[in-house]
Amino acid sequence: MRKLFDYSVYLAFRALWALLSLASLDRTRAFLEGAAELVMRFDARHRQIVADNLALAFPEWGAERRDAVMRTTFRNWGRLVAELLHVEEVAQRADSRPWKELSALVQGHLAGGKGLLVLTAHLGNYEVMARLWGNTGGSVSVFHRTLENPYIDEFLLSRRRAMHVNSIGRGMVLREALRELNAGGVLAVLLDQNQRAGAGIFVETFGREASTSTLLARLSLASKAPVLPVFAVWRNGQTVPECGELIEPYACVEGSAGGATVALTREERIAALTAKYTAEIEAAVRRHPEQWNWAHRRWKTRPRDESAAAVGGESAKRREDK
Repeated sequence: MRKLFDYSVYLAFRALWALLSLASLDRTRAFLEGAAELVMRFDARHRQIVADNLALAFPEWGAERRDAVMRTTFRNWGRLVAELLHVEEVAQRADSRPWKELSALVQGHLAGGKGLLVLTAHLGNYEVMARLWGNTGGSVSVFHRTLENPYIDEFLLSRRRAMHVNSIGRGMVLREALRELNAGGVLAVLLDQNQRAGAGIFVETFGREASTSTLLARLSLASKAPVLPVFAVWRNGQTVPECGELIEPYACVEGSAGGATVALTREERIAALTAKYTAEIEAAVRRHPEQWNWAHRRWKTRPRDESAAAVGGESAKRREDK
């Protein structure tokens, strides 16, 4: 029964996909951006999340600028979907030069025989980035969370494979990822999502501690593969790559204590590298604040001491009220 239900949902999904694909990229984009902005009017929950995040990250902004970025945040969802629907047309229109330059840069880093890790974030059209990269002869792997509907999942995976994007499942993540890197592959990792309590470490971003995955740092240290920051940015109507400086796995190997230089432990290295990656993401978001997904609750998980202080403060306030 479940199989029949999943297949029915898949057929409806494919019909909607085909319907939205009938119009040109420009028309589909305009329609979906407008629909997303209409959703904003009724989606009070996500409006509040965006407003809170912008107030935290840019307290110096006025209400007018925050409102403008909020509208753009919602419209970006429509644009992202429209470009996925018409990814072949996006690729045809795209200036291939920056993507070929990126491929050449990556090949140069791979010449040493090691794999390469790519640090990226939910900035611009991050979904299209790997496809445009693959379309110019490069090949990149990404982590993939299997969808509940196996038919839709396979359809989306096939669309990725058609443009030389490989997917690594969520099962044996480290083993599969290390195998890819040891074979000289390229693996992209999104590192700007909140991690549940105990699943990440706290590093500062936009002036506040954020629970962050250590997967990228652990992969880099285990494989000795360097990390290249690459962000997909909308510029002049196109998605282009914006690259940072290469981060070697042992870039943060020493610290200081009482004026003396000391070697960092493995956990300290992981923390230092994760903080460095997060700083790269923050810098990219500051350059393009209208292109990040502000609707994600990046600061949802809080440190225990902060949570305890908050609880204590609430208890004291209740006693005062009494």
